[in-house]
Amino acid sequence: MIHIIHLQHRQQHTDYWEERAEKVLSNLNLLYPDEIDIGHICWLYGIQILPLDVPFLEYCGVEIENLEGTKAFSIPKEKDRRGTIFLKENLPHVERKLLIAEEFCHLYAHYSSQLSIDEYILAKNEHQAKRMSAYLLMPIRFLEKVYDEALDEAVLISDIADYFFVTEEFAHYRLKLIFKHKVDAITSLRGKIGTFEWIN
Repeated sequence: MIHIIHLQHRQQHTDYWEERAEKVLSNLNLLYPDEIDIGHICWLYGIQILPLDVPFLEYCGVEIENLEGTKAFSIPKEKDRRGTIFLKENLPHVERKLLIAEEFCHLYAHYSSQLSIDEYILAKNEHQAKRMSAYLLMPIRFLEKVYDEALDEAVLISDIADYFFVTEEFAHYRLKLIFKHKVDAITSLRGKIGTFEWIN
């Protein structure tokens, strides 16, 4: 196995979706990433989380023909970034957290139902919600602590995922937003932050 070391400056500016995520987080007094409680954030914004099950859908007046393969979706209310997230039951904790975060970002940023928009707009909305959820669950203030740790010892992507209680795939996605390439580890070389990328 070969690795490539990238030494480069990290992204210094924030984008629109990071600003929106930071606005949500600014209402919370967070010291550690495990304090980012997406269920509590939903509650603060008046967003309800219900089981993705026919009785709950019928009660809310939602008609969906086929639930097979659907793990989550959200229905916005007409105003105030409120709405309902429908979530499949008995999902692993981390997967549940990631799905709720993405659906929260749909409700926070988009005012149209995922069930009634065309495929192009849906794909665009999905991309935006995933991006915002990455900033929401892995904010730069806590990534800076990972960089500090990497000055002493390499930090693997698995360690980063564990630190933020996300999947490795999600951590890869978040770091790619910063470094513009796949990151398998963060380390230090000659006092500068670098990244490892494993090549098979």
